[in-house]
Amino acid sequence: MSYILDALRRAEAERERGLVPGLHSQPNASAATVQRRGPLTLAAFAAAGVVLVVAAAGLWLARTPGSAAPAPDADAPHADTQGRG
Repeated sequence: MSYILDALRRAEAERERGLVPGLHSQPNASAATVQRRGPLTLAAFAAAGVVLVVAAAGLWLARTPGSAAPAPDADAPHADTQGRG
């Protein structure tokens, strides 16, 4: 128990000295490397999204219910598998 209390006291002392940021501290905007995306990057993402939507719609529309192989006709004569006439 004393190890935990000692660690908490040391952490509090470091926080008071400013070595460790506190719970409510705000990061400095100049220290953070925040990159903003430019309008060209956003346009590229939008164009890629449009291409994906058009491709998905094309695949969905190309899928027709009659595109499956037709069932064999029951009245059609069958080929003899034995080689006989």
